Amino acid sequence: MFRSLMIAALLAGAAAGLLLTGIQQWQVTPIILAAEKFEAATTEVPAHEHTGHSHEHGDAGWSPADGVERMLFTLLSNVLAGIGFALIIAAGMGARGHSGWFKGLGWGLAGYAVFFVAPSLGLHPKVPGTAGAALAEQQLWWISTVAASAAGLALLVFGHSLLLRCIAVILLVMPHLFGAPLPEQAGSLVPQQLSHDFILATIVVNGIFWLILGLLSGRFLQQFLQPVDGLPNS
Repeated sequence: MFRSLMIAALLAGAAAGLLLTGIQQWQVTPIILAAEKFEAATTEVPAHEHTGHSHEHGDAGWSPADGVERMLFTLLSNVLAGIGFALIIAAGMGARGHSGWFKGLGWGLAGYAVFFVAPSLGLHPKVPGTAGAALAEQQLWWISTVAASAAGLALLVFGHSLLLRCIAVILLVMPHLFGAPLPEQAGSLVPQQLSHDFILATIVVNGIFWLILGLLSGRFLQQFLQPVDGLPNS
């Protein structure tokens, strides 16, 4: 069974990561490049004209060159992320004895809710040049929110008692009651419309990614688990 789960996750994750990269090049990357132009133009202004403002820009060290090199690194990152997320979905589906398109769609929607929607309610996607809290604080809140959301959603769906479902609701709302970390002073170097376009594009692109990842995970599990392990499909 472990071998079947791994193969299904590798295939689903690689395919979803490839698709994600293609959609990003069409929908998201042009917005990022436009934002980086605004950021670069603003940072050329003498520093004293920005006294009191803290933005996420400056020398961030090495980064891949624009064009093919950047696209290839993005592709590699997306494929590795897709495989990692597919492993989580496959493990969950395998533990519940789930497989097939329909079950995969449900798990994909759950992944979208846990890994994107819930964190985005507090930390919405930001284009380059947008102020943000300290990176460590954002990462800690993101991880905590994902963990609480995953546990809460699992208890809500699979819990069979009122107590478990009450705990689920508490876990789901708790990160947002504490609130996401905020920058000392909000601000952006890019036009507001560009930020809105980026948020909308990211919502759509991530939604497509998770739906495809769930569907493919369910389909490949159905294909590999049934002949190898004899598990019933549902």
